Amino acid sequence: MKTGRRNFMLGLVIISLLIGAGGCSKKQQEAPPNVLNVETAVVKTMDITRYSSYSGKLKGSREEAVMPKVARRVTAVYVIEGQAVRQGEVIISLDRSKLDASVQQAEAALASTRAAAAANEVQRQTALSNYERAQGLHSSGAISDQALEAAKAAYDALNTGAAEAGVAQAQAALNLAQQNLADCDIVSPMAGIVGRVDVRVGDTTSMASPVAVINDTADLEVEVRVSESDVSSIQAGADVKVLVRAVGDEPLTGTVKSVASVPDSITRTYPVKVSLPNNLESQVKSGMFAEIMLGTRQKAGATVIPMVAVLPKNGENIVYVVNGENRAQAVIVQTGINDGTYTEITRGLQVGQRVVTKGNTLIDETSVLNFTDGGK
Repeated sequence: MKTGRRNFMLGLVIISLLIGAGGCSKKQQEAPPNVLNVETAVVKTMDITRYSSYSGKLKGSREEAVMPKVARRVTAVYVIEGQAVRQGEVIISLDRSKLDASVQQAEAALASTRAAAAANEVQRQTALSNYERAQGLHSSGAISDQALEAAKAAYDALNTGAAEAGVAQAQAALNLAQQNLADCDIVSPMAGIVGRVDVRVGDTTSMASPVAVINDTADLEVEVRVSESDVSSIQAGADVKVLVRAVGDEPLTGTVKSVASVPDSITRTYPVKVSLPNNLESQVKSGMFAEIMLGTRQKAGATVIPMVAVLPKNGENIVYVVNGENRAQAVIVQTGINDGTYTEITRGLQVGQRVVTKGNTLIDETSVLNFTDGGK
């Protein structure tokens, strides 16, 4: 009796376990599908340009280093970086000591030589008169040949130009002394902005080193070295993108100013100059690094999708296409040129298809898609 009761209870337990297992299996079968949020884009046609990136340093289209003409001690600096200056404005003064005295000495020497030249002129005129009178007397036989020759020699000795040469030499010495004195005031060679000041009060200038740099930043330019594979597609006057990361992530618009027709003898690259209009709002400054995006290949009416839609997989490029059941279908594609945002699709997709652009790294062909961008 007890054995039968025990068997009956064991049977109830087994039945309960089987029912529970069946319920779990049913719950697993009825589990909600894998739903993932994605964003999509439509395959379309557009003109696309491939860009090659080159970097260089910006500078003013007009920029001059201010070189001192004398090596003297700096006594005053009148400007600071970023200050606007006029052409001819004094920006730095140098020590004038002893140069004033040199000018006074040169002035005295010039006055002395001029006085000597004036005295020489009086003597020359007297000698000329004596010589002319001697010629008359010699013609009438009143004086000898020797006396005529002596009169001529006296005149010639005063007519050598030595006095005039002495005046010219003294004038040149005065001019040099005055120029050295004037060179103690270093002036801006152009109107513009003080880009850099390289000396302080107390420094001694060197005629081989600049004391300041003046530039005109209303127009900037940058020179880049372009490879031979890209240079043939670049034309002067073409607009280019200029990215100056120091001031923002949005590219500015520059213009190709010149394209060299002969490569650099060492690097075998071609110098290309790009000009960039500047204004106070952009805050672009000389010396900043710029990334030049040069359009080196173009294609009109290309079939394109956003680059983020393309995923590498097993050595191939795949794109998840949204099918009629709102499921993701992996498609192998071949890509062409890209412009950094869109890429050309040369095989695998058709215009009008919708591809997954965000969330595509998380999905597979079993995923149910929820379009957060309103796509269907």
